Amino acid sequence: MSNNVRKSLIFTGLVILLISVIFITVSSKEANSKSKDVALNKDTKIFDKNINNFSAWVVYWDLNSDKEIKTLDKKLKNISYFAANFNSNNQLVMPEELINYYNKTKSYDYNKYITIVNDKMNSDGSYSLKDTNLLNSILSNPDSRSKHIEEIINLAAKYGFDGIEIDYEQIKNDMKLWDNYILFINELYQKAENKGLKLRVVLETNTPFDKLSFPEGPTYVLMCYNLHGGFSEPGGKADPEFIRNSIEKMSKVPGKKDFAIATGGFNWASNGKTTSVTEAEASNLLKTYNVKAERDNKSQCLFFNYKDENNIKHEVWYADKVTLESWMKVITEKGYDISIWRLGGNLF
Repeated sequence: MSNNVRKSLIFTGLVILLISVIFITVSSKEANSKSKDVALNKDTKIFDKNINNFSAWVVYWDLNSDKEIKTLDKKLKNISYFAANFNSNNQLVMPEELINYYNKTKSYDYNKYITIVNDKMNSDGSYSLKDTNLLNSILSNPDSRSKHIEEIINLAAKYGFDGIEIDYEQIKNDMKLWDNYILFINELYQKAENKGLKLRVVLETNTPFDKLSFPEGPTYVLMCYNLHGGFSEPGGKADPEFIRNSIEKMSKVPGKKDFAIATGGFNWASNGKTTSVTEAEASNLLKTYNVKAERDNKSQCLFFNYKDENNIKHEVWYADKVTLESWMKVITEKGYDISIWRLGGNLF
């Protein structure tokens, strides 16, 4: 073989090798830039090893949570049983499903809270959700507040809960109601502490923190979600910037603070209907309509589009383990614990 032929073959080989390297590099970048909805294998650890002391909610309409509870294992410190509400006579009631589930899980090794919400069942069977008229009627004077506090304490004691969680929402800028609510929190905390009961108070991001002075004692839990929902255009329930801003809003609130992130997401249909979806439901939609999810860089949420059998377009945004970890990191870097709304339908 002549030197010229040998040189020619070497040169050709180098060119082929260079092209191969470029192709592999480009292909790898393309693969990495595309979002993949990858199922976790059974050996995948749940969340960062440094993230502990989770609190989470179980809800009466979706109590298939045992697998997720076992997955969280020792990281799970508190469970809030959602929720007791009010009947048409303004009396507290617990859904039968929740009572049965509590009785089944009362021996589990975590603190158990009963969540109380300002939802009211009317005499005709309909519901008034996040009813502030109800709050005004039960918190407006010392006697009615005291009666309500006694009923809450008795409910928690009846079933043997470790603590009470108050989740009264939509107070917004009703400052008179806020004043009565803060009196109620302070009075409830004193009574609960005397009975050996812990107290958590859930707050919304639209709470006028700069105008209020919350009492020290309870754990205050801020809902770091609802950035997008049925009231808005499609998007993630939160993003890191939204969570940082939410944490900053709570800077005036004293004592222990938790920050809550939300699992699942929403499905926006072109006919104007928006429905909530769990991660499992979103995963089933991907398979049913043979589409792939992409990851939004800002929120770290997954999203996808499809057209259903009625030719209606849908856009779905939801959180997975990667999303939740990115949000958790923002919270833990500030030194706070995390609450998860909610268990059920997650593919941890």
